[in-house]
Amino acid sequence: MTVGARMYERFQARRNVRLVSAVTFALLSVVYLTWRITIFNADAPVVSTLFYGAELIGVTLAFGAMFSSARHRYRTAPPAPAGLNVDVLVPVYLEPLDVIRRTLKAAVAIDYPHRTVVLDDGRRAEVKEMAEAQGAQYLSRPENHHAKAGNLNFGLEHSTAEFITVFDADHMPQAHALDVMLGFFDDPEVALVQTPQNFYNVDNFQFVNASNGALWHDQAFFYHIAMANSDSANSTICVGTGVVYRRSAIDAIGGIPTDTVTEDLHTSLKLHKRSFQTVYLNETIAYGIGENSLGDFYKVRLRWGHGNIHALRHENVLFCKGLSLWQRLSYLMTGLNYLEGWQYLIFYLVPIFSLFTGISAFEITLFNVLCMIVYPVVTYMLLQELACGFGRYWVNELYGMIRLPVAIVATFAILRNTMTWRTGSKDQEGKIEWAMMSPQLGIIVLSLAALTYGVTANWEYLQPGPFLKLLLDPASIVSANFDVELKPGYNLDLLLIAGFWALINVVRGILFVRKCLRHARTTHANYRFKIPLLLEISGSTGPEFLETREISLTHLSLSPPRNQTLPDESFTARLFIPGESLEVQLAPDDSGNSDSRSMEFADHCGRERLESCLYSVQWHRALFHDEAEFLTPFGFFANLARGRWCAGTRPHWSPVLISADSADRSLAYIRSNSEDGVWDFAAFSRPDDGQEFKIERVRTASLPETVRRVALKPHSETVSAANLVPQPLVLHYLIDLGNSTT
Repeated sequence: MTVGARMYERFQARRNVRLVSAVTFALLSVVYLTWRITIFNADAPVVSTLFYGAELIGVTLAFGAMFSSARHRYRTAPPAPAGLNVDVLVPVYLEPLDVIRRTLKAAVAIDYPHRTVVLDDGRRAEVKEMAEAQGAQYLSRPENHHAKAGNLNFGLEHSTAEFITVFDADHMPQAHALDVMLGFFDDPEVALVQTPQNFYNVDNFQFVNASNGALWHDQAFFYHIAMANSDSANSTICVGTGVVYRRSAIDAIGGIPTDTVTEDLHTSLKLHKRSFQTVYLNETIAYGIGENSLGDFYKVRLRWGHGNIHALRHENVLFCKGLSLWQRLSYLMTGLNYLEGWQYLIFYLVPIFSLFTGISAFEITLFNVLCMIVYPVVTYMLLQELACGFGRYWVNELYGMIRLPVAIVATFAILRNTMTWRTGSKDQEGKIEWAMMSPQLGIIVLSLAALTYGVTANWEYLQPGPFLKLLLDPASIVSANFDVELKPGYNLDLLLIAGFWALINVVRGILFVRKCLRHARTTHANYRFKIPLLLEISGSTGPEFLETREISLTHLSLSPPRNQTLPDESFTARLFIPGESLEVQLAPDDSGNSDSRSMEFADHCGRERLESCLYSVQWHRALFHDEAEFLTPFGFFANLARGRWCAGTRPHWSPVLISADSADRSLAYIRSNSEDGVWDFAAFSRPDDGQEFKIERVRTASLPETVRRVALKPHSETVSAANLVPQPLVLHYLIDLGNSTT
């Protein structure tokens, strides 16, 4: 099952729960906002209004999220017509040469016949040499006017192709990329086909790794839910990479727009105003590099934010001709989302203000406080249900703090037009940037200072109020008077309430700093993929096998070996990768960890073959991540009712070596699929029905770690798309232990 099909299945399975959640959220929010007006603090009208405004922004954005998840269009890719004239454009600037080389290698290797063109705004001789070596055409212009948009228009001037595909310099297309997109252009009204952005370096600022293999990044809701929703009303937004344009449609709008720094969204907006059709295919066909430093993250996000808001204002999205109501709302949400910066800023500053002044932003009574605690908890649960597991509350709160400065600055695009083009460095080495963290560090310091002042400066005047008494004696809730007001000024109740939120904000800030420091410590120039491959070494009693935990082009770390001790000196080993094996030389590295080794190859071809294996991301993403999912709140409680604490996940794939009677050993993966003898078997070549294999190094509870001969009987089959390396044919087989021999 494809990723898009799995998303759609998840969406449809939750249809009734989502409908109930949406209605409940809408009713609660209307009632809550109406009631909130009645409890303004008359002694502090300004701070009361600001706090209510922040809540109003939050509810507005929540309604926007509800709108963005109302529908879901699932598309299957029609066959690509033969004989289309296609150019693949790769605009580059000053990205690292290795990054560009990998993208060009992947672009040239796309299966569908095409021409690959490098558009070099950096005008580097080494890029020209690299392009020619890879079989791509090289173009560069004498000046860099209008940045990426100008570069693409320069490429269009030198192209006669009917269809134009764009991949950013760091986005490596998979071999089937054009095969799954070109078929949609059988409809002559289709102007562009867009696919989601995805990243192979899942330790970057956008990603969160889950223990069950599920990958979440802060654009997951946009790409997997909101874009599929927009596609249902011809509102797909172009994101500038992983996209195919119809040349005649681009010519009809005067080329790629150069008025803003987000030529992608601006292009789709102009196309929609001209009544062209757009398509969103919810399948990843390229993998790029996510920003590994906070500075790069801010550069890119500020360009997105400023450019999106500027484009909406420039095209007068609310009142222009040619857009449907749904299209207007879809585009409007891309601008309104940046209001979250002001919302978070107010929520961070109000507790600080209250702790320093003793003035609250609303009338504090037991009833009011309880309502203002219960409402956000309940509504966040409902919104996560609407997001089908892609709206993660606490993690999104952390990313809200990260995005805070960018979101605030971006909103000023409503007043100004100009902004210098800014792009990330694509440097995969992490670094600590304390100056970039100053807004969040300021919130931490101010919150702690306010809390300290509230406690120390007023200690002798603090008296417990009804809220604190209720917490100390929960049984008194039966006789509690929920209309009792806390006395104005400092008291323990105010300190408890404002101090609690101040501490929550401090925790957010500390987690943010921790994330920045961890990235600086754990990111490397050569990204380390978490892929279980097999390593064969010579042991005292014969060949022994180890499983990799992380691997890059220069390094690998091993899962703790069982009853095995690695040599202290350098040694030679055989590394099994899909379709082949490589001889490598391993030596102790500088980490001091006995399971971590530096790696060299017997020849340069070995390094290139491993690079093709690792950076053909589709195969290991499909095996180890795509089936995992995040639980929604209702799913969590349903699991609790079944006696489970976490999401149900399939057993881990275990690497094995297989060989037929006359074939060499090759890498495969195996896992138990059920308790009735059905196993999933992932090979990299199609076996014959009933073919017998010798399986080595099986580490499962059901099969002993011995050599076995098994008959593979087809049960069902899922075939992955082709790529730079052979893709795993995920085959469900019955393993017949009756034919096994040790």
